[in-house]
Amino acid sequence: MKKAGLIILILIALVLIIALYFTFFFSYKCSDASCFISHQEKCTKTKFVNNAEDVKWLYYIKGKEDGKCEIEVSVLEVKQGAIDKKILEEKSMTCLLPLGSIASPEADLLKCHGVLKEEMQNLIIQKLHSYIIESVGEITEELRKAV
Repeated sequence: MKKAGLIILILIALVLIIALYFTFFFSYKCSDASCFISHQEKCTKTKFVNNAEDVKWLYYIKGKEDGKCEIEVSVLEVKQGAIDKKILEEKSMTCLLPLGSIASPEADLLKCHGVLKEEMQNLIIQKLHSYIIESVGEITEELRKAV
């Protein structure tokens, strides 16, 4: 009789451990964008490394929060582009997308927060500043023509 009780106790503990694993720790791993998009649409826990031409991104769908899909976006490696983009490596941000969305998480920075977002915005501002400085002569000339 003691053996039967011990076996039942072990089975209950095993079921609890499996349930805890699948509830809190398990996440799918996608090897292509179509797999990731289908999981993003359902907002199921998933990891995906997008090895794009210029940047290697890591996406991790954490799940639903406040009626939105929470996705952590990280830059693993900057492969091409200006040297100043290297500052983005190993930075991450959290994006909250509407449920059912299949848009790229980093496409709309207004839906994201974190260090990666701040660094991306800084790079955009620096590029705009450089463009304006380089184009001051042209802008001035266009303004003179308009007057």
